[in-house]
Amino acid sequence: MKEFGVFIVVVLLSLVLYWGIEPYAHHELHPQTSMANYDFEAEDLAHAQDMLNSATKALELAKSSNDEKKIAAASAELENAKNLLQSYTDFWSDINSIDLSKGDAMRGSELFMNAGCIGCHSLTHAGFEPAMDDRASSESFGVAVPDLSTAGAIYDDKFLAAIIKDPVKAVKLNHKFGEEQMHPMPQFFGAGTSDVNLEIADLVAYLKSVSNDYIKAYDSISDEVLFKDACQRCHDIKYDEKYILGNKVKLTEYMGSMPPDLSMMIRAKNSDNYLNKLINNPQKMLPGTSMPRVGLNEQYEQQLVGYLEKVGDSKKSERENIGIYAMVYFLILGIFATLWKRKVWKELH
Repeated sequence: MKEFGVFIVVVLLSLVLYWGIEPYAHHELHPQTSMANYDFEAEDLAHAQDMLNSATKALELAKSSNDEKKIAAASAELENAKNLLQSYTDFWSDINSIDLSKGDAMRGSELFMNAGCIGCHSLTHAGFEPAMDDRASSESFGVAVPDLSTAGAIYDDKFLAAIIKDPVKAVKLNHKFGEEQMHPMPQFFGAGTSDVNLEIADLVAYLKSVSNDYIKAYDSISDEVLFKDACQRCHDIKYDEKYILGNKVKLTEYMGSMPPDLSMMIRAKNSDNYLNKLINNPQKMLPGTSMPRVGLNEQYEQQLVGYLEKVGDSKKSERENIGIYAMVYFLILGIFATLWKRKVWKELH
């Protein structure tokens, strides 16, 4: 009976921890956020609305305190939230006005050269080599300029149009770049024709055609190429001997701090699909971060996270199996230990 009493105490304490303390700690230290949404318009508007709702509640709380400084700060925050929601509503409305079905890859090819894209971006699969190497471009712009050979595949059409039209809005770095600090990639105002939207559609069609040719040539986009195109301009993954492209000092100045190595990120951060949500919308997970939205579509984001798991947690399945084997072992051990105890005590009595 004594052992049974101890067991009951352990069970009760575990229940208190599980239903009382743990949910509170999880809620306070790890607030719940919505899952990654690959419709970036819907994601941005929902996030901006959440910020507006939070700012409204904060103002109500400030008013109840009768603290003029708190009320002023909360009022300013509410105004910022309203402006942010309106700006993203207008931005995505502009993007929706672009008829991407009218894009022509041939016109896009000419536009890629005539609009100056080739001055910064390489498109190696189409024969456009980089104007400068990664180190030189990072020293000029703060971060290495990406090759766009796979861009038409790893990003969806609408996101490509958004990042061409206004890269700062598309990657959600409004708080970092503006009139005082310009983003390395300028907004696209057209290349001389009267229809800027058609030019954007042409560029998207061209990037898609290049990526389609790339996939036909190589069957797929490898994990290594995907990591290079999506992450390696800012991040190491030393477990796979891949290092930041370009000048780390300039990158640190550009970002405000040195971006982390991603070797162990899958084990440190991927509870509740954290990495998927971070890649999809960094501002939702780390408000104020200098990390831009990566913008990958769902297929390639899952491939990227799978690659991080393969490199950073290659023993995951083995570890999980060992856990099951250990549980079975202790169950069997417990049964035999109980039978042995009963036999010993029976002979003593």
